[in-house]
Formats: sequence, C-alpha cells, structure tokens
Amino acid sequence: MDPKMVTRDAFTVMGLMECFTHNAEDFEGIWKRFMAYQDQIQPLSTDKAYYGVGFGTEESSKIEYLAGMAVGDVDSLPQGLVLRDVPAARYAVFQCTVKTIHQTYDYIFDEWFPSSPYEHDEPKPLFEHYPPDTATAESPVFLHVPIRLKGESDETA
Repeated sequence: MDPKMVTRDAFTVMGLMECFTHNAEDFEGIWKRFMAYQDQIQPLSTDKAYYGVGFGTEESSKIEYLAGMAVGDVDSLPQGLVLRDVPAARYAVFQCTVKTIHQTYDYIFDEWFPSSPYEHDEPKPLFEHYPPDTATAESPVFLHVPIRLKGESDETA
C-alpha cells in the first residue's frame, strides 16, 4: 500500500467537533450527529466533499475530531458548529474504504512510518477526505497524514 505524496494548501473546515478516544463507535456517532447540520453547511462547501480532521490533544489517548466540509469565507457560524483551519502541509495520502479506515491507520503508524524515510509532522492535523458520493462501507476514503523527512524540523521544512 504505497501512498501518494502531495502538498496541499491551507483550507478551512466547518462542522461538528468532539473530543474522544480512538474508538470506532465515537467516529460513527459524530458523523450521525453531523447529518443534522449538513443542510446548513453544504451550500457553503467549496467542493461538496466531507472531511474528518483529527487534531491532537495534550492527552495522547484522545483526539479532537471535526466532522465537516471545507468552506470559503463564512459570514456567520451556525450554533453548535466550529470553524477550524487545516494548515498547508506535505501529506502521504493512503486510499482505503470507509470500512478499512482503522486498519489503514494501524498500517500507517505501525508499519509504514517505521520503514519509510518520513515521520508524522505533528502537531499538524491529519484528515480523511470523503468524496461527495461516499455512501457505503466500500466507498473510497483518502487518508492525508502530514509528513516530513525523519530528522527534519519545521524550520527546515
């Protein structure tokens, strides 16, 4: 499973954010709750795709997860939603399916990183890109993991 290396510009995501552990049920739940806001966000979307953005926290066992859509300039923020910026970065992009997201993350962090010349470029967030027609467990998902060469600092990136 070889990733594609890409550089992405910064973008903004509007959506529902919650803090939880890396439990599959948590991720399913936030997306179900997001659907109540989808009609408010979709007209503002820049690409009609969905994004799951994982922001690190002080506690390594927890993640702030934002289920949402990329948006341009926003005049007002609907109650209960947040806007968060995803900074420009280099990413290793892994394709998987909705059903295999967790196994793919395990592969990335347990197998791919240790044997690659790259390391996770923390604290930049990683994100999942769900194309507009994502509707089943077999739908494609593109996992974007920020990377830098091992030993490279932010000052040399």
